Amino acid sequence: MRLGDNNFFNLFQRLAADSNKNRDCDEWDIAGVCWRRHRHIEWGPLSYQIETHELRHAERPHWSLVFVHEIWWGADRRKAIRNTHWVHLESGERRDVLKWFEARLEALDR
Repeated sequence: MRLGDNNFFNLFQRLAADSNKNRDCDEWDIAGVCWRRHRHIEWGPLSYQIETHELRHAERPHWSLVFVHEIWWGADRRKAIRNTHWVHLESGERRDVLKWFEARLEALDR
């Protein structure tokens, strides 16, 4: 797994769903990480939803990460014309972020 590859994105979304079961929280903590979610939606002839997640690991090693998922629809809202996600490491080391996510994967698989 690499930061930003499909395996990472799949694990990220799986972990977000597992740690926020009803998707009713906009801020929660999981294993030393403060997780914040923001969502913006605009409906019209061209519609979009942008959801950002900010993760901050306050313990050593410190790191912070931003994950963005954006979806765009045309007139037919049943079919997305663009559905993409990306990640940006704001601070810290990639290996520390990946180590944290891999530990969460082991916990999810138990």
